[in-house]
Amino acid sequence: MALLGALEFLWWAIVWALNIAPAPLPFSYLAGASVTFFIALAVRLAFRRSVPLPSKLGLVLGVLFVAGSASLFLPLKFAIPKEVPFWLDVPLAAFERRAFGSDPWAISQAIFGAATPAIDLIYAVWLPTQLVVMFSVMLQPPSAAKSRALTAYFLCWFVLGVAAAVAFSSVGPIFYDRLYGGSAFSGLGDALRTRGATFALTEADAMWTAYAQDRPGLIAGISAMPSLHVAISFWMVLAARSIAPRLTWLAVGYFFFVWIASVHLGWHYVLDGAAGALGVLGIWVVSQPLERRIAHGRTSRSGATN
Repeated sequence: MALLGALEFLWWAIVWALNIAPAPLPFSYLAGASVTFFIALAVRLAFRRSVPLPSKLGLVLGVLFVAGSASLFLPLKFAIPKEVPFWLDVPLAAFERRAFGSDPWAISQAIFGAATPAIDLIYAVWLPTQLVVMFSVMLQPPSAAKSRALTAYFLCWFVLGVAAAVAFSSVGPIFYDRLYGGSAFSGLGDALRTRGATFALTEADAMWTAYAQDRPGLIAGISAMPSLHVAISFWMVLAARSIAPRLTWLAVGYFFFVWIASVHLGWHYVLDGAAGALGVLGIWVVSQPLERRIAHGRTSRSGATN
C-alpha cells in the first residue's frame, strides 16, 4: 500500500505542479474517515466483541492512509478534464440508445419513478456506507482474505478511479446537456426535479459550479466511466464472499441497487457500471498473487533482519 500511496502522491504532485489540480483537504477527509471508522468499530464490538482486534498502531495507520489517499483523490478527479478533455459521452449515449431502444435512465424512471426519493437518499449515503464496510474489513483479524480484499480495494480507487477515469474521460447523462448544449437529456432533469431527487440535483449543481468556475470544494470532480460507485459496490460482493459469506446476498442486492440507481439518477450510463464491475473483477484476480508477493517480501525482510 505504501507504493500505491506514493504513486498517487506522485501523480498529484505532477498535476499540481502543472497547475491543473488543487491542493488536497486532508483534515476534512481525516474527520470523515475517523467518524466512519468509529461507526465500524462500534458495530464490530456490538456483534463480535470476543474476537481480538488488530493492533492499534495498524488501525491508526490504516485510518491515516485512507484519509490521505481520499484527500488526494478529489484533486486528481478534478484534474481529469484538463488532462484528457471529456470525449466518451457522445458515442456512449448513442450506443445505449440504439442498444436499449431508449435512454436507460428513461426505462428506469418508467419502472421505479415513484421510488426516486428513496433511491436518491440511499445512493447519496454510498460514500460513508462503503467506508464503514471497508473499515469493517480492516477490523477483521489478520488473514490472507483480509489482505487480498484491502489490496483490491485501494487498487480499485487508483486504477479505476484515477487512471481509467482519465483514459475514458466522460461526464455522464446528468451533465451531458451542460457540456454539449442542446436538450438530449432534458427529460432526465425534468424527471429528477418532478420526482424529488434533491440530493442528486444539489450535488450535480455543486459539481458543475466547481468545474465551470474552476474552484473546487468538498463536492467537485466529474467522472462517469468507469463507475466507481458500482465498482466498489461489486468489491463489497467479493469481500463478503471471501470474509463473511452469510452477507454475500445482501452485498449482491446492494450492488445491483447501486448500478440501477446510478443510471436512474443520471450519474452513469449502463456501460459505466459494467466497466466498473469488470475492472474490479480483474483487480480481484490479480490482487491475490500480488498480495502473496508482498507478504513473501515482508517475510524475507523479517528473516534477513533476524
